[in-house]
Amino acid sequence: MAKIELDIIEQREDQAAQEQYQARPFLPRKPIPNIGLERIGGERFYTKEFMDLEWEKIWTKTWQIGVRESDLPDPGSFVTHEFGKENFLFVRGSDGVVRGFFNVCQHRGNRLCTIEYGDLDVFTCPFHGWQWSSNGSLKQVADPQFFRQFDDGIPSDELSLSGLKTAIWGGWVWFNMNPEAVDLEKWLGTLGSHLETYEFSEFQLVDYQTFEWGGNWKHAVDAFNESYHFTSLHPDMVQFGEGHDIPIELEGIHSRMLNFGGTVSEVLEEQDEMTTLRTRMMENRLGLTKDEYKGSAKDVHHEVLKHKRSIQGGTHFPYEKMNDEQLAHQYHYTFFPAATFTQKPEAGNVFRYRPHATDPNRCYYDFFILLRNPEGTPVPAYEHRVHPHGDATIYAKALEGSFDPILANVLQQDGSNMESMQDGVKSDSFKGMLLCEQEVRLRHFHQTIDRFIDGAYSTDWNAVNLAPTSGLIQD
Repeated sequence: MAKIELDIIEQREDQAAQEQYQARPFLPRKPIPNIGLERIGGERFYTKEFMDLEWEKIWTKTWQIGVRESDLPDPGSFVTHEFGKENFLFVRGSDGVVRGFFNVCQHRGNRLCTIEYGDLDVFTCPFHGWQWSSNGSLKQVADPQFFRQFDDGIPSDELSLSGLKTAIWGGWVWFNMNPEAVDLEKWLGTLGSHLETYEFSEFQLVDYQTFEWGGNWKHAVDAFNESYHFTSLHPDMVQFGEGHDIPIELEGIHSRMLNFGGTVSEVLEEQDEMTTLRTRMMENRLGLTKDEYKGSAKDVHHEVLKHKRSIQGGTHFPYEKMNDEQLAHQYHYTFFPAATFTQKPEAGNVFRYRPHATDPNRCYYDFFILLRNPEGTPVPAYEHRVHPHGDATIYAKALEGSFDPILANVLQQDGSNMESMQDGVKSDSFKGMLLCEQEVRLRHFHQTIDRFIDGAYSTDWNAVNLAPTSGLIQD
């Protein structure tokens, strides 16, 4: 057990009071389950055969984050979304309902809507002028008299846009290409209910950037599902947080971990001095100056908790609904296969991982920044930009004004590491990933992928999330 855990538990005045909150505390931590020690081979990261299996068995069967609901404010508001080989159209209908469709004209297969977002009551194919209404129904065929197939009438139902299963949770429009998929809330399961204490629908999206990375999408998921690499790859991070030995939990097909903030990693000998970097991160999180805070750098989180508890009920942040860990540290939840929420009450980041359409050596990493602003705050304007692979200098510039440069540099380090990971796993000398306990989320993730591909989860999606954690992945 890390020293910070003993410290937190000792400081907690009422252990039983933590149980009233919807999000289950990590501490005292639960044992990491034994799910095996076998290596995980490299072929899954670069072969087209494995990529095709993933598309068939995973991407077309699982729930994904699509667009922010707030980007569809009015009837006719739409946003398009690229996902692998597909492109989708999300639109709010005249009845106020948000729907998702494959963005494909049913005449010749042309891309129906060719811009990213806007407002339209009718979607007109630019090739021949066929039209569809915002509810996906066919509105008009150009010169139907030319089609012998329509001698007995136009088969409007057959020619309507192909739909997606959609649901709204946490202010996001989620989608599933499988019409028989289990409902989203069942899919998210217990971990989804944990995050409802943050009231995500009240957050505002302030930035959205897409980075094309030179590696397989699973490398991206793996990189963000463990903190074991902080000391080596992100040396700044351990100056104001602990990533060395953190609590981890597996829950069905999903998982979570707790990133300690407002402290200094135990891997560093000097843990007390309020250096320039530590002071800067403290001020960003608490609003205190070095002169106002007289304690040790490793104990900032206590002051954070004390301050937030003192103002709960009198602020727009729902502190009273949250346990102490949520107020002082950062919750990190990953929903299989490709959505990560890394969260504090006041702000959060969502990571979305998307496969390349044709190349297993490429992926897209979508980075969202959200803030919990006071009610009535004007909706921030943001510009979604896609940054091609190859430029390691883009991160600070891309996130200027919305993300601390220190943290933007962390993203740059992760992105730059993707290509060397992709190259390395292709080597004939690579014997497979050798994972430690702090990387158990990776093992769990890859075992879940294998079970989907092997058909262990068939079409009874209820069985996926209802399976007990240990039984789901135990060898």
